[in-house]
Amino acid sequence: MLHSRKFSSLFMEKEMKSKVYFIKVENGEGVASLAQKTGQLFDFAGFKDAISKKDMVAVKTSFGEKGNTGHLKPPIIKAVVDKVKECNGKPFLIETNTLYEGRRTNAVDHISHAHDHGFGYENVGAPIIIGDGLFGEHDVQVEINQKLCKYAFVAGAARAANAIISIAHVTGHLATGMGATLKNVGMGLSARGGKLAQHSGVIPQILKKRCNTCGVCGRWCPVGAIKMGEQFAVIDPKICIGCGECLAVCRFDAVKIAWDESTVNLQKKVAEYCLAITKGKTGKVVYFNFLTHITRHCDCMDKPFEPDIPDVGIIASRDPVAIEKATTDIIKERIGKDFFKDAWPGIDYTVQISYAQEIGLGSMDYELVHYG
Repeated sequence: MLHSRKFSSLFMEKEMKSKVYFIKVENGEGVASLAQKTGQLFDFAGFKDAISKKDMVAVKTSFGEKGNTGHLKPPIIKAVVDKVKECNGKPFLIETNTLYEGRRTNAVDHISHAHDHGFGYENVGAPIIIGDGLFGEHDVQVEINQKLCKYAFVAGAARAANAIISIAHVTGHLATGMGATLKNVGMGLSARGGKLAQHSGVIPQILKKRCNTCGVCGRWCPVGAIKMGEQFAVIDPKICIGCGECLAVCRFDAVKIAWDESTVNLQKKVAEYCLAITKGKTGKVVYFNFLTHITRHCDCMDKPFEPDIPDVGIIASRDPVAIEKATTDIIKERIGKDFFKDAWPGIDYTVQISYAQEIGLGSMDYELVHYG
């Protein structure tokens, strides 16, 4: 009987491992083939049961920065969109506005940029929704009560969506060491205030010489923390909640934030935001990581970069922690070293993965299931 119980316990432990599904790709494999394999992996992973009839399904990827060539291409995203439609879901491409200046800092320019990169409805078969509104002002506060964030400012459309499919391109990253699923969801589906909270540990400041006291920031402030002085606006730090509304709506670049958060806290906040964004969506979120065109720098850079290592494959999972851990393990096995540690030796990129496990996002204990 004792032996039987021990065997049962070991069996249950094995069964509890998160499954990560892997499909190999050849180095430099064409986009059409990658798209086909994406659809095959979707079916192989059994993701259809994550989508119910008439579900509004947010398909999260990045449209890449102007001049960037490494981002995932429209046919790959279309393969997932088509699978959602097969499930009678209603897919839409979702992105959010950036904190930094550029073509992705407001919804109008962002959507135009996406079309320039080929992500229009005629190519992908789904509309584009900038999830946090025109300037990043559309957010929903989600209570999570974690160590660094008690509340998270989540993009409104991400919060409203019935299901989320994350399609992440794995790269290095100058602030987190590695950018993949956790960053694609945690940073990528936060509203502007959420990005501000993750990157900064302080209250925004008003640049006195740029402020013209138009009053827009004060009208948008949800807690009344901004008052108009005779020559410039004033933020009351005792009232301010760091939501970033003032940064979003100021047309004169008169709001300043300090990009002073440590990489450790930034990584932990990314994980906490991933927790907030997926809250209430149990069984309705799935993740893809593309281990192709891997570079030291992320797709937010406005330059083309050649791959630093050969293409490896595509992986998918329902567990955001397992897929990140599998990503690092598979790359190490392929090239014989820790690519992300070598790329950014001053950053311990594993913080985001271990902390995500600590707060209950998933498990680093996984089973790799090969396709074919």
